[in-house]
Amino acid sequence: MSIGIASATSPLPRSAVRARLADYVELTKLRIVVMELATVLATLHVASRGDWQWGLALALVIGTALVAGSASALNQWLEQEQDALMLRTRNRPLPAGRLSRGEVLTLGLVMLAAGFTILLFGVNQVVAAIAAATWVIYVALYTPLKTRWTFNTTVGAVSGALPILMGWFAGGGDFGATAIGLFAVLAVWQYPHFMAIAWLCRDDYQRAGYRMSSTADPTGASCGWQAIIGSVLLVPAALILLGDIPSPTLGTLAYVVTAAILAGLMLRSSLNFHHHRTDQSARTLMRVSLLYLPLWLLAFVLCC
Repeated sequence: MSIGIASATSPLPRSAVRARLADYVELTKLRIVVMELATVLATLHVASRGDWQWGLALALVIGTALVAGSASALNQWLEQEQDALMLRTRNRPLPAGRLSRGEVLTLGLVMLAAGFTILLFGVNQVVAAIAAATWVIYVALYTPLKTRWTFNTTVGAVSGALPILMGWFAGGGDFGATAIGLFAVLAVWQYPHFMAIAWLCRDDYQRAGYRMSSTADPTGASCGWQAIIGSVLLVPAALILLGDIPSPTLGTLAYVVTAAILAGLMLRSSLNFHHHRTDQSARTLMRVSLLYLPLWLLAFVLCC
């Protein structure tokens, strides 16, 4: 009996603690959080013309990371059964049984409350409201729609595009052409990006019962056309944000050329994917889309 009590009350070994922390990090989908933080900091820098305060930036980063991590955790909480059916997700903490549903739910809600509070009092009400809207759209709308509506990607594109505005409004930007353009680029960029993923994961999505474009149309034609349309729309979307600039400069010209070249690469990859519809062409499109975003963001920061 005494041995049982001692073992029950003794602290977890370091390896177990590290494993638990690793599971918590996996719940947050850290790579997606890092991408969101990059866009948020970039638009903060441009909106404030480089004159931002460290305290505000820190609150923005921490609050955004917590809300984004909460959304990912609650997404996995809602999709535990589907994740258990898919090869690429069946080893996540919940379906693998390493974390309990109550633990994940508690962690997700605590992160949401902490992140929203930090953004509300450390940044401003507009940024906190955008964060809340992003969370609701992703968790309460996009996640359940994945098993009900083929064009759930459209809803997901909205939640994926909203965070870039958090940095813009945190830096003092107003609701004008630049804000609309920033949102538009992130929204249409997600079509070629997610169509590539939908094709690569089509077998998993079929097993899980997701109604994606690649499962509703096994030929891949729908995925291909949506990728093409999104790539074409990248050009006007990237140009909208120049509407607030009073007169063109060498910097804006460099931005236009860069945006056109990057959109051209996306369109070429989308056309290739639509024509061949193979895993290789989809993987190439996904890689090009991942290259597009940081390069476009860098051009925006340096030139605008």
